[in-house]
Amino acid sequence: MPSREFVQQLETRRQTLQHQAETILARAKADGRDTLTREEDAEVQQHIADLRSLNERIADEQAELQRGQLPAHLAHLGTSRSAAPHTSGRYGVPNTAGQLAPLGFDPEQMRRLQTAAQRQEPCRLESRGFSTADSLLPAELFPYPVAAIHENRLLDRLPGVSFEAPSISFIRHVNTTGAAAPTAEGGLKPELVFVTDALTAPAIKLAGNVGVSYEIISDFEAFQQYCGAELFRRVIDIENQQLLSGTGAGNITGFFSTSGILTHDCSTDTGTNVTVWDSLLVAINALRVGPALAEGNLWVFHPTDWQKIRQVKDAYGRFLVANDPSVDDVNSAWGIPVLETIWCPTTKGLLLDLTKFGYAAVREPLSMRVGYANDDLTRNILRFVGEERLTLCVTRPSAVLSLTNLP
Repeated sequence: MPSREFVQQLETRRQTLQHQAETILARAKADGRDTLTREEDAEVQQHIADLRSLNERIADEQAELQRGQLPAHLAHLGTSRSAAPHTSGRYGVPNTAGQLAPLGFDPEQMRRLQTAAQRQEPCRLESRGFSTADSLLPAELFPYPVAAIHENRLLDRLPGVSFEAPSISFIRHVNTTGAAAPTAEGGLKPELVFVTDALTAPAIKLAGNVGVSYEIISDFEAFQQYCGAELFRRVIDIENQQLLSGTGAGNITGFFSTSGILTHDCSTDTGTNVTVWDSLLVAINALRVGPALAEGNLWVFHPTDWQKIRQVKDAYGRFLVANDPSVDDVNSAWGIPVLETIWCPTTKGLLLDLTKFGYAAVREPLSMRVGYANDDLTRNILRFVGEERLTLCVTRPSAVLSLTNLP
């Protein structure tokens, strides 16, 4: 609570500022000047600004001072009838609400508050005239349970098309026989035969659902949002698994299950000082000289395998991936970005040419629907469904290379 003495000090300061401003004006008038110098004008303007701020402060302090006092018609409340009466005939001065909850801080507490403010640190000063009941209060519920952690999404890296039918047909270029050659005038030109086949891939639905009670939706909106985010994460998980290892027949035919892709067995890379980095370089070259003349621009590894690859060191204990991993780029291998996902089988890897292998075809993007199932309505359960429909179209299998037996 502010005191009357403090308010009087502020009013005295206001009078001093007014006197200083008037003195400057009087001096200019005594000199016969109609205008102030630049320095005098700046000083007067500063006094005016200080006076405005001080007037607001005095008004606030006076309002606080009035707030801590009881109205005159309630002055008799809280007093004892046996108290000595005032000259006005009223009984003793009552306790105010401010006196019941005092705000008196000792100098040491105030010094601690000032130090914390200068360091921009939190500080709490509290003075109570009663025993605390904090230990009886329930714990506060933090509004967000756990931050949703999403797996790296392979679909974000793949080229895509949309389609409207239940399935999509595409031509797959398996191989090419024959070769172009120099031809004499009038001579028979060599024939090239594209070995192709036509495939039809149905749109595969990937979906999941979660039921949330009406009470949670009404009282804990943050948890409802978390459930939706976690539901999407689970659908993305199965999406990654299907794009990589789906086996067809009701599933997506994933990269590893596609016939005609190139393969490289890392266990065949032998010799002096051969490491997994040699195997990765061999795989890049195998894709480059293969039938598609593809250039790899995306690796896919299991996080554990990628960790082991980055841990390879030379004879002096230095990392091969980067001399200083804290500053150097360690998320690429031989200049090709790496996507880590737990749905890539361990000891296996994938190298893609995203410009040549084909595309992902999306019939229905990932979306969420809300509704009821069975007796959900009578049980106050609202069900959230996350689903999508898509398939993978590998039109040039030789632009995909599978690594096996990663060391």
